[in-house]
Parts: sequence; structure tokens; C-alpha cells
Amino acid sequence: MPSETVSKAITAVRALLVAAGVVVAALTVLELVSMPPPPPDSDGFAHGMAGLVGGVVIAVSLGVAAVSVVLPSLLGRGDPLGFNRLQRRVLQAAGLLVVGGFALSLAYGVLTDLLLAGVLWFGFVVIAILGVGATLVWRLGEVVVAHLSGAADGPTG
Repeated sequence: MPSETVSKAITAVRALLVAAGVVVAALTVLELVSMPPPPPDSDGFAHGMAGLVGGVVIAVSLGVAAVSVVLPSLLGRGDPLGFNRLQRRVLQAAGLLVVGGFALSLAYGVLTDLLLAGVLWFGFVVIAILGVGATLVWRLGEVVVAHLSGAADGPTG
């Protein structure tokens, strides 16, 4: 029983992290899009910095959401979403891109250029987010097809 309680608690925390990451990213995008243009007599530095910081916030919040989806696959645990073996491999690769990409980018930044390392990690996060999103859509498609085929094969009156 305690194992089931812990599993439910972990699932609730994961759902909260996914929701928080997506909401923070969406609100940041909304804020950046609705930001007024810089005044004509300014150099646009503040506007550009707001875009840069907003991009980092979007990448980190979506990265947190992606890692929270990927976490059971990285730890080798079962997942209530029922991912198959290939989907778990894609999720593990996405987790490796976020976590391993951070370590690789940090090492690259220490040795050469920290700004370029940040851009490199941002690229890893974007690829991981696309992989997680595609896997979620893939799994949702499987569920929809199973539901529709189950409804078609269901009891006939």
C-alpha cells in the first residue's frame, strides 16, 4: 500500500510540474508577444534583453515539463501513461538530451565560450521538447485508436 501512495504522489507532482512548465511558457510567450515595441530613440537593449530572458524562461520551463514526463523512463520505473518500449527509449533520449546536454554544454562553456554553450544547451532542450511532444502525441493516438476500435468491436445490441 505505501508503494501505491508514493506512486500516486509522484504522479501528482509530475502532473503539477508539467502543468506549471507549460503554463509558465505560455504566459511568457504571451507577455513577450504583447510587449510594446521599443521607443524610436532607444537602442532597444531592454527590449532585446527581455526577449533573451524570456527565451531562457521558456526553454527552462518547457525543459522542466519534459523532464517530468521523462523521469520514470529515465529511472526505469513503470509509467501510468503506458508507454511502450520504443516510446520509453525516445523519452530516455530526450532526458539524456536535457540532462546530459546540460553537462556537455557546461563543460564546453568552461573550456571555450559560455554564451555558445548556452545556445547549444537551448538546442538540446528544444530537440528534447519536440521528442517528448511527439511521443505524447504518438501515445495519445494509440489510445484514441484503441478506444475507437474497442467501441467498434464492442457489444452489439
